[in-house]
Amino acid sequence: MPSLADQFCSNVHDAAITAAAFDPSSGTLASADATGVVAVQRQGETSPGLVFQPGGSIDGALALVQGGSYVGVGDSEGTVGVYRTDDGSPVFQEIRSGERGRVRGMRGLAISPEGTRCASIAADGLVRMWDLVRGQREVSWSGFGGATVEFDQRGERLLCLDDQGQIRLVDLMSRSGLHVDRLQTPADRACFTRDGTHVLAVGRAGVSLLRVIDGRMVASFATRGGSGLLNLMVSPSGDQAAVVTHRSYHVFSLPELQPMDSKNHGAPDTSGAAHWTSTGIRVGGVDGLFHRGGTGSPGAVTALAGYGDHRVVAHGRRMVFWSRGRRQWDLDVGASVRDLSVDRDGRLVALIPQDGPVRIIDTRKAQVVFDGGPETIGAQQVDVGGPVVAVKLRDGGVRWWHLARNQAFDLSWPQSMTLSGSGVWMGVVTPRGAVRVLDPATGKDAVLPPTPLADVPVKIVAFVNRRADMLVLDRDGVLGHYDLAASIRDNTPAVGRDVIELDVPVDAVWGITGGRRCAVRMNEDNACSIAMVEIATGEVTTYITGLPPNACVCEETGAILTPARASAILERNAEGREQRVLRSLTDDQWISFGPTGIIEASDRANEVL
Repeated sequence: MPSLADQFCSNVHDAAITAAAFDPSSGTLASADATGVVAVQRQGETSPGLVFQPGGSIDGALALVQGGSYVGVGDSEGTVGVYRTDDGSPVFQEIRSGERGRVRGMRGLAISPEGTRCASIAADGLVRMWDLVRGQREVSWSGFGGATVEFDQRGERLLCLDDQGQIRLVDLMSRSGLHVDRLQTPADRACFTRDGTHVLAVGRAGVSLLRVIDGRMVASFATRGGSGLLNLMVSPSGDQAAVVTHRSYHVFSLPELQPMDSKNHGAPDTSGAAHWTSTGIRVGGVDGLFHRGGTGSPGAVTALAGYGDHRVVAHGRRMVFWSRGRRQWDLDVGASVRDLSVDRDGRLVALIPQDGPVRIIDTRKAQVVFDGGPETIGAQQVDVGGPVVAVKLRDGGVRWWHLARNQAFDLSWPQSMTLSGSGVWMGVVTPRGAVRVLDPATGKDAVLPPTPLADVPVKIVAFVNRRADMLVLDRDGVLGHYDLAASIRDNTPAVGRDVIELDVPVDAVWGITGGRRCAVRMNEDNACSIAMVEIATGEVTTYITGLPPNACVCEETGAILTPARASAILERNAEGREQRVLRSLTDDQWISFGPTGIIEASDRANEVL
């Protein structure tokens, strides 16, 4: 069953878009990104029906056959493949890898209209062509360059560029070159017009139009200054052409090659990958989205946290704060965020930048109100509870601030730490692995040190939200539970009990409101699993694998929060069922939705979906 995150978004890329292709005869659209993910959306589909990763990263080498039944892909390792667009099964593959592959990374690819041949241009300057029916390579020609190859309408000629940026038009029957006028300035891309009567060529200095029948230059347009020409396209109707720059796209009439229109595309750090459909031109950005103007999305989720109705999400250096399913604000914090925490009232957010000191954001003002100082650079952990912010320092020890009292504290010896949701308690682990519960307002013991469960050092300590309960995990993987209420009432050390022994490494524990269950996170191989455990019985009631490594759990509700594609976070309930998606869109728009449809959306969300 498709994930809830797949709804209300046709985008599937969480990396820079590096290639795009459109077949006007079938309405099929293909796109690819820097991680090698390929998406194919056929006519009638509201989102890509095929998403797959056939090989390595892709840099421009993507093509559709006329009719849209095949997609051709060439990757940076030199592998070329042709795949069915209905199920992604390979029709043809020639696989390369290692050093040999990298020197022939593919720059451009084409499939002949009848689907019997595939051609490519690689970084080593070789044009290769394969017979897809027999599955064999036909030719390998050296001395070529540029970033494109293309077959004519009948599949009888191949359009290439040589290593000097000059057009080469090859008759595939005789394997001989046809006459073409010399370009005044080198080109790195060339294509046929829709009717096949002309060839367009573009380089950094301008655009040229040549007639196929005699190879004569018939029109040209020179550019001065600007940011360089990155791509060349022809409209679906064939009466216009467009070139893409870093900031804009420019439209020309055909065959006159007269300027008609120019627009800012809004795609951040574009590679030039773009498509032209009946709805217009869209240009791919580094944020994994196609743009037609306006601003980009925040980008992929790099860190997240949630408490009750509140969610805080980092998209690199941009922070987004959600409350009750509505996006409240979007703030550039000046540095990429590695980790963060939000208090249960949603008033304070604490964040650890990749490079810089810990910072505190007041969510009501949407601004940074506190800087932890240079000692907090490289912090291992940050927690916020009520008016207290605590930091586990890079070189060991804990520093915390009671913001309401304007007090700061330091302890050099804690090996681990946590704050209660209210900020009334701070749990710490001593160098010998014992547990202490401190009062953050004084730095002294809030209760007597609890009795150790075993002669095994404790690794992780966590409080149960809104209860006088504490959880500990020792180095043998045994999860234990303490009821601190009796210790407080009788002024005696708390006596705990073992809950469950976990035979996999655990790096986080959360105590869920109500005291009935807790959550544990197990991280390995750039992924994680989260388990819900009944505290009374030690029974695992929910176990979800294959989550992103920064997945987390809301201590108020037990909701499991994970990054999702296209600038979103996906929420599951404590039983693992998908409940809600919060997604940031382009142009500062947003949407939240659940299994039954849209929950909330910004005023113009429908325009950018």
